[in-house]
Amino acid sequence: MVFALFLSTFTSLALANSSAGAARLGDSLVLELKDQHDQTVAISEQTNLILFAAGKSTSALMSKTLEDLPPTTLRDKKALYVADISGMPSFITKIVAIPKMQKRPYTIALMRDEAQSKRFPQKDDAITIIKLKSGKITDITFVTTQEEITKVLQ
Repeated sequence: MVFALFLSTFTSLALANSSAGAARLGDSLVLELKDQHDQTVAISEQTNLILFAAGKSTSALMSKTLEDLPPTTLRDKKALYVADISGMPSFITKIVAIPKMQKRPYTIALMRDEAQSKRFPQKDDAITIIKLKSGKITDITFVTTQEEITKVLQ
């Protein structure tokens, strides 16, 4: 009985610690990143929405969605698309990914630091949608389709 209680407590602590670094409702999420043109972009108190893509498939989904929308959509909604490239080999980043991103008519904030990336809640193959008000997180959801992303941006 004591061992089962210990094991249950240990498991709960381990699960809590595995997501301890991820931002939660009410947390402040204000930081600066560089975009695909090496310009500073900020998640600030004026930012209403963050669309966070943590992998290749989610980045492709974001690109496909945004190419079908007016190029000012993100700016008009005070939204920021953040792409996590922290796990990408630097050679691929410099030679392939960045030049491709530079052709996009919208800003892509680049998450290059794995520790910073862990502050963003993530689910496999899903875009993280973070709604903000005055720099504080008011809602976190995960979407997996172009239709869901488009609806968020309407």
